[in-house]
Amino acid sequence: MKDKQKRNPTVAIEEATYQKVKNKAKEKGLTLVDYVNETLLLNVEKDNFLKNYAPYIEKISVGETLVLRDHKTGKLAEVYLKNNKMFCSQDEADDCIHIHFALALPELALLKKRTR
Repeated sequence: MKDKQKRNPTVAIEEATYQKVKNKAKEKGLTLVDYVNETLLLNVEKDNFLKNYAPYIEKISVGETLVLRDHKTGKLAEVYLKNNKMFCSQDEADDCIHIHFALALPELALLKKRTR
């Protein structure tokens, strides 16, 4: 923190998450507080970007696939890994608006974990 501003908010973090975040902050040469603030801000900005970039696409769920609702077409799009590439069931493609939307979601990491 640059000006030694008083920090009022306090947030409870699960121990396992705390250790991962603490290690990541150390890797980046940041304090834990600065790393958490930077990460939260990036996620809020990413959400705002997605709302402007594709306001008609909505994340529905993450399981074996990432399910998106496309309000423009009125259909669901499933995004999943196929031969180590992202693939969209609606467009039957590996490069479309649904893939680009999915790539910006933090939940994509969960999808990759589940398919291993």
